[in-house]
Amino acid sequence: MNVNNQDDDLYNQPTEPRRKLDVTGRPVGASGMGNSGGMRAAPVAARPGPTPQATPTGPVSGQVIPPTPYPQQGQKQAGRPVSRRKLLGAALLGMAGLGAVGVAGGVALNLAENGGFASLFHSAASNAQTGHLLRRAGFGASPAEMQMYKSLGFEGAVDRLLNYQQVSDDALESRLKALNLNLNRPTDQQRWWLLRMAWTQRPLLEKMTLFWHGVLTSSFRKVGGKNFFMRMINQNQFLRAHAFDTFDNILLGITADPAMLFYLDLTKSRKNHPNENYARELMELFTLGLGHYTQQDVSEGAAALTGWHVDGLTSRYIPADHNNLTKHYLGQTGNFDYRDVVRILTNHPATPWFLARKLFTFFVYENPSTDDLKPLVDSYVESGHNMGAVMRTLLLSPQFSSQKAYRARIKSPTEFVAGAYRALELQGSGLALPTMTTLMGQALFDPPNVAGWPGDKVSALWLNSGTWMTRLNYIDLLLVRSGATGKEQAQPLDLQSVVNANRIDSPEKFVDYYASFLLDGALDSDRRSLLVDYFSTPDVSRGGGQVTLTSGKSYPLNRVRGTLYLMMASPEYQLN
Repeated sequence: MNVNNQDDDLYNQPTEPRRKLDVTGRPVGASGMGNSGGMRAAPVAARPGPTPQATPTGPVSGQVIPPTPYPQQGQKQAGRPVSRRKLLGAALLGMAGLGAVGVAGGVALNLAENGGFASLFHSAASNAQTGHLLRRAGFGASPAEMQMYKSLGFEGAVDRLLNYQQVSDDALESRLKALNLNLNRPTDQQRWWLLRMAWTQRPLLEKMTLFWHGVLTSSFRKVGGKNFFMRMINQNQFLRAHAFDTFDNILLGITADPAMLFYLDLTKSRKNHPNENYARELMELFTLGLGHYTQQDVSEGAAALTGWHVDGLTSRYIPADHNNLTKHYLGQTGNFDYRDVVRILTNHPATPWFLARKLFTFFVYENPSTDDLKPLVDSYVESGHNMGAVMRTLLLSPQFSSQKAYRARIKSPTEFVAGAYRALELQGSGLALPTMTTLMGQALFDPPNVAGWPGDKVSALWLNSGTWMTRLNYIDLLLVRSGATGKEQAQPLDLQSVVNANRIDSPEKFVDYYASFLLDGALDSDRRSLLVDYFSTPDVSRGGGQVTLTSGKSYPLNRVRGTLYLMMASPEYQLN
């Protein structure tokens, strides 16, 4: 997608407006909308590229799924060679036929039936516990990272993730600088961030930045035009710098952020004619949720938020342009400005529950109970709204390390793309990464609307037949070309070096090595046998090279590479 050649109107689309509320806080019909101070009824224009909205409860019309599943446990495939197509069939049927939610539940159920959680999650940090932490609080890990975090113990690993300032990321900054990316181009912005996630030594910091990006949304498509795309990078850097700050400071900063000011129309708000867009979304989507405010609160909040102007990449608050009338806002009265709005919202009793639900759903599992959320709410209040304290409570909670949380969410496109790149320790330029996440349904710096990505709330929405096949194609691209596109020189993943460095002397040890950090070592014996059989089956195709194990025995590169492909195409690997 060459965004620089599109019409300017594409970058100034309206965000989807919320309906007005009556005095009880209930939405009113279109006939009652009236003048909303700049609210626009036009929906967001259609975007190029697929958006995965279909709930993956089964095959959809026209969907082609290879018919051959994995054999059931104990079932033999006598007399027939093991093929990649046969093994892949099970993954396709598992994800598309059973549905993503069913697969997530099935992984947990399988572990429970085999006593897996008693052995996988114990007081000393295990592969499963460490892998779970690094997927949820980051983007997975390489083998070396797994061992380093595992050696710290679970609480020590959480401390390292939260105290990121003690970990240098200078090497990352140098590598990104060497790429000479144009950060005023959306695709380079996306590549810059995806590579940050893949290469950073501060994974939780990047994961929190991604969380805030999906909550306090803005898009390059409505940021002031092609000359001001850099506003999105500046906003991203603000969210990173304040990821664990107080919620008060985060809201104060995002209210003054030029990208947000433009995206939700505060640049159009005047003291005699306030624009209500930001005031409404600030309460509905950023702090309180529906049912906790009225239309009067929207109007009065909009008046209190007047006075902001954008000048290039900076913003200015001009008191003379602020509405100085007395306002009645969420039960309080005064000549309020934006600071008062933030103070009232962050201290509102609904806010910690709203924010805790967002965090818990993103980092732990969906549909949390009141009991699940109460410790996070208490931490928010007791810490003075400090998000670092709330995240420590979340990561150390029993729910985070519970059977219910393990592999309970589908990886988002960003998690899948950055995570695979990170796990395989790829060092390319990442030119194909933005295309891959977009085709999978998540274009960074471009959420579908002000409500963010639906998959952040219901992770099953990330998968449909099209996005699933894109995931498989991405894995193939990584293994064959290390993620390079036709514009780059292909550098296949050097499996021979991996074998040599880790002294892998048998197909079993190859499978176990990659399973240890890709699948937490949780690979049942039948599945392991199938992968070993596939690895060991002679390859009838010509050419393709060989990989020699340290035992001296050689195997076809296609089979070695194909074994890794099948592991990364498995249902378990799609789950976070």
